[in-house]
Amino acid sequence: MSDSGERKTRFIAFSSGKGGVGKTFLSLNVAAALATRGHSVWLFDGDMGLANVHVLLGIQPQFDISDAVAGRCTLSQTLFDGPAGIKVIPGSSGKRDMAEMGTLEMTQVVQALGTLTPAADFVIIDTGAGIGKHVTMLARLADTIVVVVRDEPASLADAYGLIKVMHQDFGNRNFEIVVNDVVSVPRGQQVFERLQQVAMRFLELNLVLGGIVPHESEVMMATRRRETLIKAAPRSLTTAAINQIAMRFEGLKVDNENSRAFLKLVGGTARTGSQ
Repeated sequence: MSDSGERKTRFIAFSSGKGGVGKTFLSLNVAAALATRGHSVWLFDGDMGLANVHVLLGIQPQFDISDAVAGRCTLSQTLFDGPAGIKVIPGSSGKRDMAEMGTLEMTQVVQALGTLTPAADFVIIDTGAGIGKHVTMLARLADTIVVVVRDEPASLADAYGLIKVMHQDFGNRNFEIVVNDVVSVPRGQQVFERLQQVAMRFLELNLVLGGIVPHESEVMMATRRRETLIKAAPRSLTTAAINQIAMRFEGLKVDNENSRAFLKLVGGTARTGSQ
């Protein structure tokens, strides 16, 4: 926070209605792209039960979010150095108690994210898939919610479900749609327009096209090598698309009104200890 009490860190949540759409891959690579452009970036793996950012990087962290929640370390002690200078806050994997974590513990995580110092320029949150309370709490903290979709009926249907919940239940209006792993830019535009039409018809909500990421073999190559795509294939079309998404976020404005209201809300939750 600045001396005036205004937050300057931009929080961006990458979410999806269903798993398997490339959300974590995009979170990691957009974070690396922003860092390469000179920004300080934290990447928080917010999938509390099945985290895998560290798996994509081939790193086994000493501590993860479960250790911080249990009091074995602070949240800042979970940070490890990722590619391009990003700092990674690892989630937990294969721990049912974390997947079923209560509201009080989740509130403590959210509050801790807002107090890490020195403040980063960007905090990229890779939420879990779906519309569970862990996803919605982390998404509500963000200045914009990036909804990742693929050209599949189930992906679009579940993405709409996520948007509907975040808009109708929590009042979010800032959604950027990223169409991932698509055969062509025109096809990606068509996929976005289908989702946009449904959102306008039933929610009267205007969505924003945040990016179209093409299908390329380099993506699988980078994943197998445990590297970011911007390092493994810096001249690929997919890398160019990811860099364009990162450039869009450089112009993102901090929603201080939203963050103050939400942090006040979770602060009240923490004091009451409600579950």
